[in-house]
Order: sequence, then C-alpha cells, then structure tokens
Amino acid sequence: MRTFVYLIFILLLSVSLQSNAQNYPPPTGVYCSCGPTMGTGNGSVDPSVAAKPFVKGILVRVPWNLLEPTDNNFTWTLIDGQITAAKKYGKKISLGIGNGPAVPNWLFDKGVERLIATVPKTDTIAMPWDSIYLAQWSEFVAALGNQYKNDTTIQLVYISNSTSNGFEMQLPFQSIPTLTDAGYTDEKMTASWRVCIDAFNAAFPNHYLSNDFHPVNGSNAVADSVYAYATATIGSRYGANAWWWTQKNAKTVYPAQYAISQRSAKDNKFTGVQFANSGTTDSAKFGEGGMPAALQLAIDDGICYWEIWNQDILNPKFEQLLTDAKCKTGTTNINENVSTANFKLYPNPAQNVLYIEGSAEQAPFNISIISLSGKTIFSSNALALHHTINTEQLAQGFYIAVLNNNKTISRVKFRVDR
Repeated sequence: MRTFVYLIFILLLSVSLQSNAQNYPPPTGVYCSCGPTMGTGNGSVDPSVAAKPFVKGILVRVPWNLLEPTDNNFTWTLIDGQITAAKKYGKKISLGIGNGPAVPNWLFDKGVERLIATVPKTDTIAMPWDSIYLAQWSEFVAALGNQYKNDTTIQLVYISNSTSNGFEMQLPFQSIPTLTDAGYTDEKMTASWRVCIDAFNAAFPNHYLSNDFHPVNGSNAVADSVYAYATATIGSRYGANAWWWTQKNAKTVYPAQYAISQRSAKDNKFTGVQFANSGTTDSAKFGEGGMPAALQLAIDDGICYWEIWNQDILNPKFEQLLTDAKCKTGTTNINENVSTANFKLYPNPAQNVLYIEGSAEQAPFNISIISLSGKTIFSSNALALHHTINTEQLAQGFYIAVLNNNKTISRVKFRVDR
C-alpha cells in the first residue's frame, strides 16, 4: 500500500511539474521599454500603455540598491506593485534588476573594489570580478528567485552584472583605475558572467533568461564566450537580447553582436531586441525606413520579442503596424525534438555514437555538427540515407546537427552526455 501511495505521489508530482513548465511560454510580441521603477508612483507599468491590446507585456527595471538597502534586508514592494499593476491589464513582465551604478553602498563597506567610470558618464560600480561582489550578488539573486520563481506574470528575467549601466554588457570606456590597471582580462570578465549565469539559472529554473550583448573593452571575445556558456548551461530557456537595436547598429556598429542575435534566433526558442530610440522623436537614428524597418529586420531574422519605446506604442501612427506585427515563428527556430518530418536523430542525448537518418527525397545531403559558439566540428557529404557519427571526441554539452541538401536546411539541437 505504501509503495502504491508513493507511486501516486510521484505521478502527481510529475504532472504538476509538467503543468508548471507549461505556464512559462517564451515571451513574444510587443513589450514596452518603459521607464524604470524607482519608487512609489514611479513605476514601469504605464496604464495607457498597458491598456493597448497589442502590448503583451512590460519591461520592469528595478535598482538593486532599492531592493536590498542594507545587507540581507530585502524589500520586494516595488516589484510586487508592478506585478499587481500588470495583472490588472492581463499583461506579462520582463524583469531586470539594475546592477552597476545601482549597486548598494554597503557593498563597498565589505571591501569590494570600486571602478569609477568617467566616460560615458561618472558612476561608481563594483569591480565585476571581485569575489566578494560576486558572492553578494549571487546571494541576492537567490533571494530574488525564492520570492518569484513560481510567479507566472514574470515571463522573462534578465541576467545582469556589474557593467557600465548595470543592464548592458559594456564596461566604462574610461575609468579610475583604468581597466588595464585594474587587471582586466577577457577571461576574468567571462568568468564573472558565468557566475551570474549560474546564479540566475539556479534561482529561476522555469523562466526564460536573457542578457544584452555588446563589445567589452573593444573585444567581442566576452560576448561570444558568454553566449556559448549560457546556451549550453540554460538550454532552450535562454536566448540573446540586442539592446540599442536599429538596422544601422545591427549591420554597421555592432555586427558581431548582430550575428549572435541571428544565431540565437536559430538556436533557441527565445530571442529579443530592445529598440535604441523612439521612432516618434528620433526616426532618423534608426537608419533608412525608421522604426518600422527596425521591426521588420527583427521579424525577418526570426526574432520574436520586441521592446519598443512607450512613445511609439502610444503614437497612433504606429498603432496598425504594432497591431499587425507577427513573427515568423517556426521558420528559423531549431526543432529540439529527436526528429522532424524528414530528419531523424538518435539517441538524444548521445554518448559514443549519433545516428542520423534523412529521407529519400533529401539524398544526397551534407551533414554538419556545429558547436553553440558557431564552430563547425564535423562536416560530411552523405550519399546514403543513414549516417553514423562517432561522438566520443566531443566534449559534453549541446551541439547543432544541420542537414542541407541545397533545397532545404533542417536543424536539430542535441546533447552529448558522458
């Protein structure tokens, strides 16, 4: 009898977990890039914006120093208020906790090293690789997760770190001490991001997670490493986000980060952008075609989540555009099942060998195995319908199998386990 009751309990738990997971679909559509939540009466959820039927959700940004004013003293009223406001209008929330300049002052009393930014503006942030800072930030993120890990109004949580503005990836262009004098290396910065990624992944096991991508200290190495690590660690709940999004920035100013966005749209269920400007007041800054062209560029790349300025959401000129905007879902995202209609891959996870089967209509075809950082590990032309790949030399983690017969391209994400 005891065994029977135990089995029933396990079955109910399994159903409960599956049901819980279904409450966290990937965020898509128009979200408001509204102002930060800084205090009572100064929130991100603008009623006039939230009332718009085409608005799916609101970006809610709250500074760390307002949520933990003293060490281990947490106050969640600002976030709770925004959740309540969003629920009133049936909207979702993307949650971002401001780090960087929003670091609480008590942190420095614990001996955390400072980095004083002088350009682009004067601010004080914690040294991103300082071990005390990383421990305190991880502790805060754990407390945040304990409070909100089961909240389904929150659909996306941003992974943030001690950076120039506390949300994006850049470090100060000039600082005291200089980054060189502070001992900066790409490896140190990447390691700090890994700590942050692990902390958010543990704190929010069901939510979608993301972070902004930009060059760091003039290099793209950190961004590339962070994307590869986050995708491999978090899996399908992770996707890249391009803040400062315009067609001009994507193609000219930040081409390496644009490539990450394009890769994420193929690799992951979620990929997003945050518009750099208002199409209402700064249309020319987007480049040719203005804000509508920036939105179309995201759609064409299979990027389905768009944070748009509140001025544009409220502008009647863009009402129809935003109402009609639809993402090309299913055209670029990778199928994570073990098979598609014409492409079978098994076992998944693989250990020592991976079997790939194509259909008669596809042969001959090319098979490639690609790492999540974009490196081609294996490539072969297959004349037969069945192909066997030795995976013993592959490191544990996620990979993409790509089958291309010059007519169609099929992709399947798989994992190698040891």
